[in-house]
Amino acid sequence: MPGSWLQKLTTAPGLGSVAATVQAWRVSRRRYGRVYEALVPEIERRSRMSRDEMRAHCDERLAALVSHAYAHVPHYREAWRRAGLSPQDVRSIDDLARLPILSREEVRAAPQRLLDERLPPSALIRLSTSGSTGSPLTLFRTPEAEATSYAFFEARCRRPAGMQFGRLPYVMIGGQLVAPVTRERPPFWVYNYAWKQLYLSSYHLSERFLPHYLDQMRRRPYHAILGYPSSVYTVARHLLERGEPPIPMRCTITSSETLFEHQREAIERAFGCKVFDQYGAGELCVFAAQCEQGSMHLSPDYGLVEVLGDDGRPCPAGQTGELVCTSLINFGQVFLRYRLGDRGAIDENRCVCGSALPVLSRLEGRVDEVLRTRDGRVIGRLDPVFKSVEHVREAQIIQEEDDRFVVRVVPAPGYDAATAETIRRNLADRVGDARIDVISVDRIERTRAGKFRAVINRVGATPNP
Repeated sequence: MPGSWLQKLTTAPGLGSVAATVQAWRVSRRRYGRVYEALVPEIERRSRMSRDEMRAHCDERLAALVSHAYAHVPHYREAWRRAGLSPQDVRSIDDLARLPILSREEVRAAPQRLLDERLPPSALIRLSTSGSTGSPLTLFRTPEAEATSYAFFEARCRRPAGMQFGRLPYVMIGGQLVAPVTRERPPFWVYNYAWKQLYLSSYHLSERFLPHYLDQMRRRPYHAILGYPSSVYTVARHLLERGEPPIPMRCTITSSETLFEHQREAIERAFGCKVFDQYGAGELCVFAAQCEQGSMHLSPDYGLVEVLGDDGRPCPAGQTGELVCTSLINFGQVFLRYRLGDRGAIDENRCVCGSALPVLSRLEGRVDEVLRTRDGRVIGRLDPVFKSVEHVREAQIIQEEDDRFVVRVVPAPGYDAATAETIRRNLADRVGDARIDVISVDRIERTRAGKFRAVINRVGATPNP
């Protein structure tokens, strides 16, 4: 709702909670209506399927999607005809590799060519990605697809974590602009009565304002926190640094950014509960959520995920590669074999939790959020650089050139030259012979959506020769 009259009301003192509640009522029927109510128990039922049963279900959905794309989506019809392909060539997951890969550049250049040509614009929901990589996309989804995505979040994430939407009050720390960034005093939040949601601004998380956040969170019992890992961690860290008692929660659910282990530990201490991380994409082509055992379970009935190496071939189980995804829930804008831009690995072993759903055993974030060394190595998990390093509020690693890195650090009391040298040495242990500058900054800028980027690669996915 950026720029709308409703957003102006939301950011107006005294009217924010009213406007937030009105906005929630407007979208509730679309997100949480009959489609949602019917699908939540159905998705829970499919969670108990065997792998063979889930495979048969996904094969059926894939065959229907391919037939639909050939008949009604211009991009695929034309591309497949040029390649001599027809829907009969792709009847199961085993046949997926026959289809060409869809690039992000193709989506950006002509998003309308991925649409069901029979649907008028009014039948679709239009939105844009946050553009954290500097290249936002225009996306479309049917109302049914949006309701389906929320049903998956409820059935495979919220309820397993111990939360049920609409039952008890909860805290949300996200990227919606619920208070002007220039506001100098509370409130930095709104209360959405429709969803029993305290929505905290992620744009005012400074040492000056954080005491107000903690006071507001203690005013009534909340049973869960949802939000960006960096935002929830900032609140948790402030509580711990002040030596205050925990604010008890049933669970914390994080999403939209990489969750680092030191963040998880601080959040669990501050709120006395487990953290459940969730992974997804605005293209509605992949969904994964952590179980009680900490495994990140994929939902193949939401989106099929392939892991491909640099040569375009499938990676062996457990080996990291680029994620290529196929949405099985959005027939309005079709994403078939879409190069998402993230890297990860899939473990074929069954999780000890008992679920037959596959496990995303490694997730390294976007291609431009990993480091690539001059010798071609890809380094994704960089939280060990800061493990056991004290007196750092937050930090960001930037790759400026093949062999030059900058670490921006927001220091806490006690930070000194020795701490900076430890960080430099830890990163050097991973990237090898390179120039590494560790600099102190007052704050690290968020994206337009309020997200924190722990790693920025300004060189690109492939090192220079």
